[in-house]
Amino acid sequence: MATAVMFMRKLFENRRGMSLLEVLVAIILLGLATIPLLNFFVSGNAFTARAGNEVAALNFAQELLEEIKSIPDNQIGKVQGSTESTIKLEPRASSVDGYYKDWVVALAGGTGAGQVRRIAAYNGTTRTATVDRNWDNRDVWPDTTTTYVLLKVAADRYPFRISLADAPGAQNLRTVTVTVYYQDRGQWREVSLTTDKLRR
Repeated sequence: MATAVMFMRKLFENRRGMSLLEVLVAIILLGLATIPLLNFFVSGNAFTARAGNEVAALNFAQELLEEIKSIPDNQIGKVQGSTESTIKLEPRASSVDGYYKDWVVALAGGTGAGQVRRIAAYNGTTRTATVDRNWDNRDVWPDTTTTYVLLKVAADRYPFRISLADAPGAQNLRTVTVTVYYQDRGQWREVSLTTDKLRR
């Protein structure tokens, strides 16, 4: 590098001007100095994009967690029955037709845990919600062991799953874990957040 600086200084001290050969050498030296800078720029952009995806997924996980912490207890319950495209909620769920339309139902424990569906229709008399697409194969249809959570969120932002369990040693607490999945350069990655929710 010192040689290149001395060469450039000599060129500028020379009052005769620069020959074509000297100009070409100067351009080559400038190009060689620029290549590492371009590599830093490209690497920096890749790291920034990856961090951006992770932060967006983390923000969505935090949003889900805050939503779950604030919902009333009648939006969490045990499944009373199901078919391939419906789920029957507890009697304490809303009795108003269409009340949960466009909400999300997340299976948070028991059979079928991890499945998330948007509610396409809701019958308040029977407390039955019809989901936008069928449950996974019959072995994992929700049943009376399944815990559900009803949320008003945009489920299409990122795939996610919710896990809900009784907090050890605390009768009035539930442990909530939210896992959000996102893609980074063709690979699926995940972020998880956990908190406790007070039963209300």
